[in-house]
Amino acid sequence: MNINYNNRITLRWNNWFRRFFILPKMRKALRNKEFTLLSNNCNGGFIYHDLGLQFLSPTINMFFYHDHYLTFLEHLDDYLASELKICVSPLHKTDLKYPIFNLGGANGLPLIEFHFLHYHEADNAIKIWNKRCNRINRNNLFAIFSFFDDTDECWLKRFDAIDIKNKIAFVNHPYPQYKSAVYIPGYEAEGLGLLNQYVNCFGRRKYDYFNFVEWFNVYCGR
Repeated sequence: MNINYNNRITLRWNNWFRRFFILPKMRKALRNKEFTLLSNNCNGGFIYHDLGLQFLSPTINMFFYHDHYLTFLEHLDDYLASELKICVSPLHKTDLKYPIFNLGGANGLPLIEFHFLHYHEADNAIKIWNKRCNRINRNNLFAIFSFFDDTDECWLKRFDAIDIKNKIAFVNHPYPQYKSAVYIPGYEAEGLGLLNQYVNCFGRRKYDYFNFVEWFNVYCGR
């Protein structure tokens, strides 16, 4: 029998259970509390929330399409030194109303697109982006890459080659040839979907398959 652990009732229960029985242990065990976590979607924000930490990353409450996120990481310093500009002709169109921005497009820097899904005002999005860019801890940098649907190996191979030491990619098939790949079993047929979804009635999310606290603690400053 398939049980929905994310409906109105089970979601409230899982949020309560996680808040009082899981998160206190995670926060107590965490020693590295000043890391920057870059993410291609909202998983980074959920992890910061779980750990009760200030956002030291600009990639919160927004998402990239895979090719744009990988390009962003490959030229990270150049993009962080660039100015956000409102995107007037999005490559990836949507019917939802939220600000979309570009970075790059000049001096050989590829044009990439940012979707600020959880913002309403462009000016506010720019202000928060700039503030969080200034908080980045370059000496304590981590990156995660989450596939929503099936894993496309070409993106995984490219991510694995990026010059960021502390990085992981969540995949729905085993790829032992890639150091960054973290295989989450049970989603081979349908893809990983939203990794913040609960998978049981004891407050466990999909991304809890990976021990983030241990990762942050062990690789601090590497």
